[in-house]
Amino acid sequence: MDRHFAYKNISFDYCLILENRKTISALVLPSQALVVRAPFEATDDRVYDFLCRKFRWILKQQRYFAQFKSEEEKRFISGETFRYRGRSYKLLIRKASRNECVSLQHGTLTVSMFSLKDHARAKQLLMEWYLKKANNVFSERLSACLLLFEYEEMPTLVVRKLSKRWGSYMHKTNKIFLNQELIKASNRHIDYVIIHELCHKTHKLHGRAFYNLLESRLPQWEKLKTELELGLLGSP
Repeated sequence: MDRHFAYKNISFDYCLILENRKTISALVLPSQALVVRAPFEATDDRVYDFLCRKFRWILKQQRYFAQFKSEEEKRFISGETFRYRGRSYKLLIRKASRNECVSLQHGTLTVSMFSLKDHARAKQLLMEWYLKKANNVFSERLSACLLLFEYEEMPTLVVRKLSKRWGSYMHKTNKIFLNQELIKASNRHIDYVIIHELCHKTHKLHGRAFYNLLESRLPQWEKLKTELELGLLGSP
């Protein structure tokens, strides 16, 4: 639920998520967006009082994340840092002798291309490489995570860029959609998202039954969720 907070001369938007929990928490994402999680029975006044106490910390976190470059701000030149499967790698642009390609060797993400000054082409090659890796890795992790459940049919995997979520599950088509940005996270965080979506195969809504199932399949899910949301930073 999208909400707006205003206090004195301070105001900001936030997303409110009601969950099976006892306390209220706030999380500032790398995009500087604010997510507030509260118990199902939490009143608007209780959430407002919480934000009044936390707004200085929230503004401090938003200023911290503002110092990082987003992927859109990167120039795709040698020396910039990109994440892949939970680690950061320096980008190296070099002249291609035969074919344009992307490779990961010796801790360096190398883009070999015909024109060293064609930054748009460097971005295109790297994004295509990310997408190919995402399809392969996510398919492997989906097969592994499915063993935690007793489902007879494996969902169809669809990898694409999602603007506001890590993944989603479609009951009518039995499809799991995963954000291609997840390829920048480690296996354990990819698994968290997949297991979360597999739980939706049984429970459509984020109710108590859903979280009980998630807890039984992945007891450390809250820790992994927080790590995931804080970990996918742009490179400084």
